[in-house]
Amino acid sequence: MSKPYETLDITIADHIAVLTLSREERRNAISSRMNVELPRAWRQLEEDPTVRVIVVTGAGSKAFCTGADLGDLPKTEDPEFAKQLASIGWTGRQNGVTKPVIAAINGLAVGAGLHFAADCDIVLAADHAQFIDSHVAVGLIAALEPIGLARRMPLGAVMKLALTGGDERLSAQEAWRLGMVDEIMPLDALMPRAMQLAASIARHSPTAVARTRAAIWASKELPLGEALEHGWRYILAQNDHPDISEGVAAFLEKRPARWRDREAGDLD
Repeated sequence: MSKPYETLDITIADHIAVLTLSREERRNAISSRMNVELPRAWRQLEEDPTVRVIVVTGAGSKAFCTGADLGDLPKTEDPEFAKQLASIGWTGRQNGVTKPVIAAINGLAVGAGLHFAADCDIVLAADHAQFIDSHVAVGLIAALEPIGLARRMPLGAVMKLALTGGDERLSAQEAWRLGMVDEIMPLDALMPRAMQLAASIARHSPTAVARTRAAIWASKELPLGEALEHGWRYILAQNDHPDISEGVAAFLEKRPARWRDREAGDLD
């Protein structure tokens, strides 16, 4: 049986999906084919009720993702769609994924590879990883990735990364100090730690997790008062959800909870 994706690998077990950017020979750069496959893969994982958490990583030990492949630039079949922001659909957040996503950065993250550091809920990195923004060095605009990163880390650090075209790069240790990365560890501990966190998230109410995540991300877009009201609406909605009574019963009976799968409209 042929693989469903040429540039990606997906494994699913115990409610956790691992999405691997799988172009190791090209340092997992985003090609025209990967550009098409990534949105399809994210939709598959979003629509799969057995998946509660997603871990995204790169093949091999040298690179996580080195951005757009300059030898096979990402493109769409529709020239007009290529002019729209929606044509960039490489991360879960860009594709409207509502499930938690953990990035396991296993090496170089360059240019468009920084989208994942900006957009994932939790960012882990191997201690040899480096972060580089080379856009301006080849005449391209560094905009989307640094705009996202500026919500996680100090503006000056983002400017230094974006404006020097790769002359200045961040080590994993410096990226952690500045808040781009949440934890750093040796490479052989990276995926075990990602899977440990994913398993911890996956054992909780999928609806409560999704609503919690949505409320926190919304707070980055809204003024404080509006963000608190938005979060309060999720709290009220969850109060009517059967997972609350099930969670309390499971706690009192000292047994694992039997959560209900998320349904359409849970985040409306």
